[in-house]
Amino acid sequence: MQTLKHHAARLLAATCLCLCAGAALAVPSAPFHHVDIDTSALGTGTAYLGIDFLSVGGATPASATVGNLAGALLGIPVATGSVAADPAGVLTFTSDAGGGDWFQAIQLGGHFGFDVSFATGAGSDGSTFSWSLFDDTHYLGVDGNLGSIDLHPEAPADARLTIAPDNAFSTVRAVPEPSTLLLVALSGCGLVAARRRRAG
Repeated sequence: MQTLKHHAARLLAATCLCLCAGAALAVPSAPFHHVDIDTSALGTGTAYLGIDFLSVGGATPASATVGNLAGALLGIPVATGSVAADPAGVLTFTSDAGGGDWFQAIQLGGHFGFDVSFATGAGSDGSTFSWSLFDDTHYLGVDGNLGSIDLHPEAPADARLTIAPDNAFSTVRAVPEPSTLLLVALSGCGLVAARRRRAG
């Protein structure tokens, strides 16, 4: 009888683990991505950080929201096109009229970072979110954008973003939803409980 209880408990823990893991895998995409820019190899002078959200005329309505901008920022930023900033410093780019640009003077020599999330309607024309570093005469780090994220509104949920960080100066990582982290934690608890029951 005791062995039957142990088997039932293990079966219940395994079922819970499978359900939690399956639910975690079913989450279509991270709600936001964190972009990190490393300028430590680019000297210590003044430069500019540029963030762009561009689309073709008549593109599927889309937006990019940028928050938690961190680093040695200097002066007052300049925005052109469809960009709005709230009092907390959160930037909202939209695909209206081809998108918009945002520029901020920075002090080179350290790390800069921000979080970005996207929303898009149904359609077939995408938009591109990108970031770059430059001074008064040329791009820094690479000849062009340090990275970009292309939006594909017509693609399945898990393939709507194409991320292109292809150099040593910029990295992008997906930040999972809190519910996904909770499911992973519950799965781990299920494993621990099953091991303890087996050991007991």
